[in-house]
Amino acid sequence: MFYVFHTFIAWFSQRIRLRMQFAIGGSVMVLATLCAESDSQLEISANPLLSEGYVHLQAGQLDQALLAFDQVLQTDADDLSARLGQAMIYAGQERHQDAFIAYDSIVRDHPKYRMAWHARGLAAFNLEDFDTALNSFQMATMDQPVNGYFYESLGWVYMCLGDFAAAAAAAEEASKMYAYEGETSLYSLLIGYFSYHELGDRVNAVRMLKYANRNKPLNQWPAPVIDYVSKTIDQSELISHMTNRAQETEAHTYIGLHLRLLGLHDAANQHFNWVSRHGDPKVFEYTLARAFHLQTNLAAVEP
Repeated sequence: MFYVFHTFIAWFSQRIRLRMQFAIGGSVMVLATLCAESDSQLEISANPLLSEGYVHLQAGQLDQALLAFDQVLQTDADDLSARLGQAMIYAGQERHQDAFIAYDSIVRDHPKYRMAWHARGLAAFNLEDFDTALNSFQMATMDQPVNGYFYESLGWVYMCLGDFAAAAAAAEEASKMYAYEGETSLYSLLIGYFSYHELGDRVNAVRMLKYANRNKPLNQWPAPVIDYVSKTIDQSELISHMTNRAQETEAHTYIGLHLRLLGLHDAANQHFNWVSRHGDPKVFEYTLARAFHLQTNLAAVEP
């Protein structure tokens, strides 16, 4: 059982850095790391149904996996491995309320389990409960883990809340943590770029963009977003690089953010509105665009 469990975790963990546009949803891609904190935190039961559940989960057979985990929990409601498997499936099926309840229960029993806190935050973010998401992400980063994705998540929720100073600080921390891991995330740099511009800090915005240009992948998304923000390609060229709805969602969001910086709020809101109506909810930008669209509409009706 121990081998099967950790083989699955290794398999799924390889995908958590792929980012949402590769069809692993924002609510899913990091959840496998829940089990990677330390073996001492997980008591792997010998129940063969648990092994069966993770085999099904690895094969993408979510209904069969969920049935196996449910059967384990019927005999041992405290089996953490089964609870994690169940929660991952809820998130993968975009059952965000169920996922939140599952992870909330886990952190109540395991309050130092930072990856469960992060997953709780993802579920709350997908539910557009930004205050709860913020609290969860803050709990996940309380002991300063070397995990850039955790801080990047903080950056997203701060942007949704309109706290651009905190978003920029989270983006800086995310970039530092990614560097410790020998990685770079263009998304954290984009968070920093737009947040600094919102603050009127052009110097740091340009610094973020220069770093992004030095580290963007060749002929790979989201490099075209960096090119668009850098004004080396125009809006139509950016759109021509899209290959799926997730990338289309990101493109419209970043076009909207760029137009917003130019003071073209009506034009920006058209893109945010498109994302709100037609975007892919598996990407962070979907929720960000919805938050900005709502803020714009509320501002428009205020006396």
